[in-house]
Amino acid sequence: MRGRPIVSNAVTMDVNATYLTGAEAGKRVPVLVTVRFDPLDPVAITLRTRVPDQRVLAWTFARELLAEGDERPVGEGTIRIAPVLRERRRLLTVDLPSPGGPVTVELPASRVADFVRRTYERVPASAESAVLDLDLDLDLGLAALDRG
Repeated sequence: MRGRPIVSNAVTMDVNATYLTGAEAGKRVPVLVTVRFDPLDPVAITLRTRVPDQRVLAWTFARELLAEGDERPVGEGTIRIAPVLRERRRLLTVDLPSPGGPVTVELPASRVADFVRRTYERVPASAESAVLDLDLDLDLGLAALDRG
């Protein structure tokens, strides 16, 4: 049988965003950000971008943070998300850690809300634990085979 294309059930979004570093808080740099949701890891979202010095940075954090961050500030520690209004545009600010120090990525709130809605259409919050339980069962079964 010839190779068949791999079909991905991932939900992705490429979006124009603004990148700010802690050291350059006044400097706003346009970047392309890819946001990805993999139904096999239904509680996580990955945000990926190429920063001004050409490094590719990626962060993975809870899908719930992105969903709730559209309504109110959320998160503690190194990852925080908050809605803001800048020049009459609704944005989400996403504060993230990076090797060079903390950074902020500003994303258009309407695009993020649409993305989050599509992820919950793919895997509803009520089904997250079932997917994770299936994954755990598979890991335990494979571990038993390895010992066997």
